[in-house]
Amino acid sequence: AAGGRALIAGPDGPLAGEMRRLKVTHVRLPADTDSLPQAYGTARRLRETVATYGVEIIHARSRAAAWAARRLARGGSIKVVVTAHAPARGERWAARLMERAQAQADALIAVSDFVAASLKAHQRIDDGRISVIRSGINFDRFNPATVRAERLIKLAARWRLPDDRKVILFPGRLCEDRGQIHLVEAIKALDREDVFCLLLGAESSPTALEERLKRHIERLGLGGTVAIAPFCDDMPAAYMLSDVVVAGGNGQGFSRALVEAQAMSRPVVCDAGCGAVEGMVPGETGWTATPGAPSALAQALNRALALTAEQRAQLSMSAQAHVRAHFTIEAMCRRTLDLYQRVAGSRGRRAQSRTWRHRHA
Repeated sequence: AAGGRALIAGPDGPLAGEMRRLKVTHVRLPADTDSLPQAYGTARRLRETVATYGVEIIHARSRAAAWAARRLARGGSIKVVVTAHAPARGERWAARLMERAQAQADALIAVSDFVAASLKAHQRIDDGRISVIRSGINFDRFNPATVRAERLIKLAARWRLPDDRKVILFPGRLCEDRGQIHLVEAIKALDREDVFCLLLGAESSPTALEERLKRHIERLGLGGTVAIAPFCDDMPAAYMLSDVVVAGGNGQGFSRALVEAQAMSRPVVCDAGCGAVEGMVPGETGWTATPGAPSALAQALNRALALTAEQRAQLSMSAQAHVRAHFTIEAMCRRTLDLYQRVAGSRGRRAQSRTWRHRHA
């Protein structure tokens, strides 16, 4: 709609059909593992595509993709924009190498102030090259008024949710610990028989984290209180089935799940001091807990679970007003397109400068 041509390179996923409907060219790649070998393979597969379609801007959304984009953009004819979803880590040499490539992009997008501050501190990125653009959500989809009862009944039956308990939902891929371990320990600290915790995000084949969680749940005697389930394609209904939504472990760059949950009128809980906090209003639409402290997380959960019907109604209005004011898709897209325009403009100015120098050599 803005006058450009969109190509998306990545693995198949639930939005592949939507891309076809919008006539977006989908370049299929293996699942992103954010590793250096993956980055080599990505650069090799995309080189011909970039040349064929005359790509002018590559927008990378992981460290590995940023490294591949830098290789494809050598020579300066292609601009690179990188979205950083997590703070700088650099535990291993390969991660540090990919983070350096990320820092060399023509423009960086941080998904939160927390991530932006980390990038500036660890990668010495000046303010002129970094912008904070938070994720927007689809309010037509995440709207409590559009979720019919049969969707809730179907999902509750699939997950075997108990009717007589309050549901604590943690949506997040079980590929790395994002606070799930501490949540399980917090459920133990709650010591309540009227709660049921669902960790939503299991892979098709169990990951090392999922196996670790299962052992931890059994060791704490929470087999009937904490369950693990795969992601579903009806997250609005999933949020509606919950009484409180938890997300954002210590170091989390941002949490779109918390924004979606508030749009669905649900109270939220997350660790203090991370980027996830920037998606909520502490004390008004949710609560924070000291990072890594299960007892503090249990206290925050108790506050959310203790809300009266009147308090929940007030929180619902506050939460929906907050996210609709700050997390629209339209604002996210407008700011991203403005950034593309600035990057493309700098490319044009440099191209004109090179032409002038050539003519007057």
